[in-house]
Amino acid sequence: MKKIKKKLTYINSGVNIRAAENLISPLKKGGSSKNSQILSIIGGFASLYQVDIKKYPNPVIVCGTDGVGTKLKIAMKLNKHSGIGQDLLAMCVNDVITCGADPILFLDYLATSKINVKFHQRVLLGIKKACEEINVILAGGETAEMPGFYKGNEYDLAGFCIGIIEKSKIINTKRIMQNDIILGIESSGLHSNGYSLVNKLVAKKLLSLNQMFNKSKIGNTLLRPTKIYSDIIRKIRDRLKGCAHITGGGITENLSRILPDGRSALIKIDSWKRQNIFKLIQDKANLSDQDMLGTFNCGIGMIIVVDKKNKDSVIKDCDKLNYKIFEIGNITKESRSKIIYE
Repeated sequence: MKKIKKKLTYINSGVNIRAAENLISPLKKGGSSKNSQILSIIGGFASLYQVDIKKYPNPVIVCGTDGVGTKLKIAMKLNKHSGIGQDLLAMCVNDVITCGADPILFLDYLATSKINVKFHQRVLLGIKKACEEINVILAGGETAEMPGFYKGNEYDLAGFCIGIIEKSKIINTKRIMQNDIILGIESSGLHSNGYSLVNKLVAKKLLSLNQMFNKSKIGNTLLRPTKIYSDIIRKIRDRLKGCAHITGGGITENLSRILPDGRSALIKIDSWKRQNIFKLIQDKANLSDQDMLGTFNCGIGMIIVVDKKNKDSVIKDCDKLNYKIFEIGNITKESRSKIIYE
């Protein structure tokens, strides 16, 4: 008698298409459907956006992509995911706005072993909420079930931001000159960088996520959402000569990226107040100031370069929008190093 082979289906393999549909159903409500520029709804194969050529007669499209990195490991250990959506959006948007662009569209990618509708909806709705708060359209995304690749509720995120700017308004870093002023806008903490080092400290039991520190658990401090700077950059972009998002590599690597040939930046490391969490990490990891400034944002999430004559007006606008801002240095003639600390 012939042996009947058991059918092996997609769902038997661990992929549930119906669960993926249920996961994104709340994302289709409101948001992009209220914006006349978006010509498609979440769930299609592609997203369509009609450019307002009255606002942008000579439009330039600006793109950026990033993830949250190993900050997700802290979120998973504490089962706290409410701020992860803002982290993902911020890491992408803060890159796109460095040229002066208006962020307009966002797409996300979530990969996991098995979709847990209730759990993963919390993550995706966090992304949607963060988008709505800064008037960016969540235009679509992708959810991938990858059984055998991730374990349990492990997941990873990636984001994709599209911005637009009138060509004549692009921030031109070639205009950066000697004696221009360097201003630093305060971060909300570590943002989403340096967590591989932090996770190593946790693994070695040099940091405890549940330990109280400055009236809060260390884990909660580490999960503070990344600050988004789109509103303040939009307000002051006409006065900016340069804008650097301070992410992995710290001030050392990221400020260097916008300096033209022949220019260096002189940074006064005592000119701003660092949050205490940075001091704690520096102590536990036994790092020098140079190590810290080349790894973490150290309390400065965005650096801008302005002409002396515009310094006071930029500081005033930052104050109005409740951003703490510090004068942290100036542009000099190029030396052996692009970034000089004193």
